[in-house]
Amino acid sequence: MKNLTVTIGNWLFKYRSYFFVPIILALIIFTRPIMPFNSKAIDTITDFLGFFVALLGFFLRVLVIGYKKPMTSGRGTNIDVSEVVTDGAYQMCRNPLYFANFLIWLGFTIIWWNLVFFLSIVIFFWIEYYFIIKAEEFYLLSKFGYVYDNFRKSTPVFFPKLNNFNKPERPFNWNKVFKAESNLLLLILTFPLLFEIYEDKLWYTVNFNKNIILIFIVLVFLFLGIILNFKIYSNKK
Repeated sequence: MKNLTVTIGNWLFKYRSYFFVPIILALIIFTRPIMPFNSKAIDTITDFLGFFVALLGFFLRVLVIGYKKPMTSGRGTNIDVSEVVTDGAYQMCRNPLYFANFLIWLGFTIIWWNLVFFLSIVIFFWIEYYFIIKAEEFYLLSKFGYVYDNFRKSTPVFFPKLNNFNKPERPFNWNKVFKAESNLLLLILTFPLLFEIYEDKLWYTVNFNKNIILIFIVLVFLFLGIILNFKIYSNKK
């Protein structure tokens, strides 16, 4: 059973970056946003709350990646690390990047405000990361033995203890953050705008000028994303 769990976890880890956008788009197609308590004012509040939660997840990712040591985590397709990281955000929990991802997903569900959307996201997230975390821990225990086992026993697996954080001695690397997270930031800025356009069309008499402005902003973000990716790709050559 453990071998099957690890096999599933390794497969999900390999393809984890391909799941987010298709799942969000599928749920948008097959569900509809609900106006909270039939109130425009509360809808505005939940929109800002969801955006804030998603940004909170993004900034946690920035914190983790900015202080990340080489070959300790990343965007590769295979689980492979050179040492156990126990400082910085990893003092709060063993999987701060995954908790950050959860906040981003949760933020989008708050904006959409649909129970089916929320449950689908949460259930898929927990299934996916349950197997990924099991596979990672199997690898880490096999490679680092008691070092990782001691860390595992003293540190929460997912939900962080905020008072455990201590700033690492190594400098914060903004260049690494820019290369790794620029696309995610554009996604977090773009999706809520698309949600807002859709909600306006679904619920209200469409304000043409407002939606033109929102669409223009989305196109600007997408254009910036293309430029950033081109520059990053050019620098790698």
